[in-house]
Amino acid sequence: MEDVVTPTGSAEGVALWHAVSDFMTGGGVRADSEAFNRLALKVFRFQFQGCALYNKWCRYLGWSDADIAGVGRWQDIPTMPVEAFRWGQVQTEGIAENRPPVVFRTSGTTGADRGTHHVLTPGLYRTSASIGFEDRFGPPGDGGAVVLGLLPGYLERPDSSLVHMVTLLREQGWMESGGHAAGGFFLDNVEALFGAIASIQAEGRTVVLIGVTWALVDAAEAWKNSGRPPLTEGVHIAITGGMKGRREEWVSERVRSTIQQGFGCRTVAGEYGMTELLSQAWSLKDGLYETPPWMRIRIRRTDDALSINDSGATGGVDVIDLANLASCAFLSTQDLARPSASETEGIQAFELLGRFDRSEVRGCNLLVD
Repeated sequence: MEDVVTPTGSAEGVALWHAVSDFMTGGGVRADSEAFNRLALKVFRFQFQGCALYNKWCRYLGWSDADIAGVGRWQDIPTMPVEAFRWGQVQTEGIAENRPPVVFRTSGTTGADRGTHHVLTPGLYRTSASIGFEDRFGPPGDGGAVVLGLLPGYLERPDSSLVHMVTLLREQGWMESGGHAAGGFFLDNVEALFGAIASIQAEGRTVVLIGVTWALVDAAEAWKNSGRPPLTEGVHIAITGGMKGRREEWVSERVRSTIQQGFGCRTVAGEYGMTELLSQAWSLKDGLYETPPWMRIRIRRTDDALSINDSGATGGVDVIDLANLASCAFLSTQDLARPSASETEGIQAFELLGRFDRSEVRGCNLLVD
């Protein structure tokens, strides 16, 4: 039997761990926007004091102790670039769990290029990943969805957060009858993948195929060339990551269109997450992503990274992820999105469009097809 997860640390840190955990599992409280705001502000002040890199970043931006005390909305909390995980260890003192930490590393050509996320609260991560997935795809069990992974380039890395997430979901019960958690992964053997999809469908179960973009594009072409019938029912093809240097980067609409044409599917799903985050936003169709209630996004201006875009136009994505309690919950990314709808029941929706051109971030040039 698995040991019960318990928090360790300061009284404030332990209390916040329980508050975040209760918020994730608490049903009605998750739909309470003001409850999220109060909790986010507590986490903010806790991390400002306990996370050295975040404190330094806020001070660099000119934030004083009085400014910190005066913040009343989560929308006004300063965010730190996800690149900070390459600068040093992003860790908030005063909170951990009674189990060994998990270490995730970003992709990179050299060790110096790779960011590292020391996950001191793996139990909180497990709660976030499993509840967030269940909210979108239904509960696990013999009649539930089956998660498969098409993740070449990630499988070769034992410290991949994406492989860890897929394994965790399968371990929680989203796997085929008689399967095992470490199974369900495919490298370049698309025939084996296609056979697995057919077998799961024959059981009357739904497939959630989580795949890196370039591998799904190749698999879609192989499916079309094989003469198989269109995947019109019972399969969610969820794109994640990018081309990872295998192809030129495409805008999101082109990726979805290519996969739809190849597999013959009506919609393409997606997963929005990263090594630096412990929560995921999921899309069921059309590039429209929804956050779990303990995760929020805000859109910043493309011409001023420190200013929020309230116009509803495209901008850079800032993320507030309360599952990041032991690292930093307030991060800015190089992703581009536009808000799609007003908040309902603690969930935000946004359309993910692409990324800033990383070689010209200060010029805010965008990747275009």
